[in-house]
Amino acid sequence: MPRFIDEAFLQRLSNLRFIVKGRRHGRLSGVHASPRAGVSLEFSDYRAYAPGDDFRYIDWNVYGRLDRVLVKTFVHEADLPIYLFVDFSASMQVGTPSKAQYAAQFAAGMAYLGLKGLDRVGVYPFNDRLIPGLPPRHGMGQMGKILRLLREAEPGGKTSIDQVITEFLSQTRESGIVFIISDFLGSGEYEEGLAKLVYRGDEVTVIQVLDPADASPPMVGTTRIVDIESNQRLTLTIGHRTKAEYERRFRKFQEALEAFLLSRRITYFQVTTDRSMERFIHEDLRAGGVLR
Repeated sequence: MPRFIDEAFLQRLSNLRFIVKGRRHGRLSGVHASPRAGVSLEFSDYRAYAPGDDFRYIDWNVYGRLDRVLVKTFVHEADLPIYLFVDFSASMQVGTPSKAQYAAQFAAGMAYLGLKGLDRVGVYPFNDRLIPGLPPRHGMGQMGKILRLLREAEPGGKTSIDQVITEFLSQTRESGIVFIISDFLGSGEYEEGLAKLVYRGDEVTVIQVLDPADASPPMVGTTRIVDIESNQRLTLTIGHRTKAEYERRFRKFQEALEAFLLSRRITYFQVTTDRSMERFIHEDLRAGGVLR
């Protein structure tokens, strides 16, 4: 795959953090604040100093202003893994940039945010099966492995999200934050797998990556069509009525996907590859309650 990421792009994401609705919290006083790897502490509030509290957590600026000895308290965010599933089926090679490139760049950005926040991050390329990936690990050393994996992956084969998730669930028992990054085309098999993730307690976000031509192909007249996943070839004469019927069926497919995800309370975003990646992350994901 061509170069799809650079350090400057990742640095421009560095002020963002995940909003995790299901993450377990426990209040810690300053005296107990000793984070291990993979656990983040976020300032929460102040409380009055009590004998035995660690002097390091006294806010001396507040003392100087108010003549009161207050201790900072923190919220302890339980360590949850972040699982990034990236579709590398044949349909993802469509477009310039390809949907696979766009999906890989997005996955790299999410991996960076997770690792920067001291979470464990794993990446799972797939088509109709899991392609060898990386289980969740801490540390920026994992980032280099993730970038190499995404850079070397080549789209090919069909898609079966149900089969991939069933295979994944047989390998891991720990629920976490799950991103499914796919065009969802060429496969009607996603309901059972996504429902299993929700039932297990995973916090699921679907990112549907489309090429602008997926919704409205710019084809009229005699056209040779190739099913990129099955390699089936047809020569068709496409008129405006045929194109309109395709667009109607595409909208129906999209409505069914959205209705299912809504019924399972799965967070859903659709993005086309002509949308600026940075604007999508900074604007859409923040407005959608995934990042802050």
